[in-house]
Amino acid sequence: MGIHCEYVRLSPAELRRSLDDPAWAQKHLDELGDAWADGDPLPPEKAPFFSIEKTWHKLHHLLAAHGGMPVDIVHGGAVLVLEEEMAYGPARYLNSQDVARAAGFLAATPFGELAPHYDLAAMRRAEIYLLPESEAGVPSDLETLRRRYQELTRFFRAAATAGDAVVLMLT
Repeated sequence: MGIHCEYVRLSPAELRRSLDDPAWAQKHLDELGDAWADGDPLPPEKAPFFSIEKTWHKLHHLLAAHGGMPVDIVHGGAVLVLEEEMAYGPARYLNSQDVARAAGFLAATPFGELAPHYDLAAMRRAEIYLLPESEAGVPSDLETLRRRYQELTRFFRAAATAGDAVVLMLT
């Protein structure tokens, strides 16, 4: 279990409908999440639903320590009202302009620029949500974070190219 950070791409029409109809938005997000959980996930650049799972807090920490992120891709955006309340805060969304700004930053910032900010002791003091790999040692933990960051970059680039909005959820 644990807290996961999940992302959903919405076309402009789907975003308008989600904003107008919280019940439809809830059902749509649930269906995409269920399909992702039940099947073989698509590559991030083709997926309407994507999760960075438990790496979210460490990646957020690394991005914040690096600085310059134009949009908060974990806690940012506007609230998306859903029919049901979420356990770890409301669903939020980034409009297509914010998605493009985030995608540009992610693409221009290789993980190698974030990695020097990795400090496991500081993360523990800051109560950053740790991965099981954190106990095994830095190399495997950094490799997991690198892989998820690269996948997230591909997801945002595809969303930006399509002109999509992105919903952010901690579940």
